Amino acid sequence: MQVGNTGICLAEGICLVFLCICTVFDIKKREMPISILWLGMVIAACFCLRQIAGGSLTVVQAGTSLLPGAFFLLVSRLTGEQIGYGDGIMLVMIGLFIGSYRCVMLLCVALIASTVFASFLLVLRKAKKDSKIPFVPFLAIGMGVIIWI
Repeated sequence: MQVGNTGICLAEGICLVFLCICTVFDIKKREMPISILWLGMVIAACFCLRQIAGGSLTVVQAGTSLLPGAFFLLVSRLTGEQIGYGDGIMLVMIGLFIGSYRCVMLLCVALIASTVFASFLLVLRKAKKDSKIPFVPFLAIGMGVIIWI
């Protein structure tokens, strides 16, 4: 997605704010308020539509940016919500903000970070193999890495 540096920084900043807010809820309550998720989706969709109208994004690129989140929602459905629907919705929102390529990069960072963290908990015997950990904090870490690179 080419919007210019200001547009990219704004999108990344707004996305990071939503991720940080949702991180707090995910850690404390293991769920995210639907109102915050919907607000993020509306803002992300408006940002995406603005890019399409400005000619810096095609409809196909916008549709492709939904794929990582759609995949997570499908996996959530197939696994009986072993991965929460909120995580998939967050990835849809992130994809609309930063595009599919950067969303996949963010997801890879988040998956690696969560694997390292879960392994650490297992080694210290602070968790069992079927324990659940919040995933949004790792998405926020991934967003930080993406912004940094």
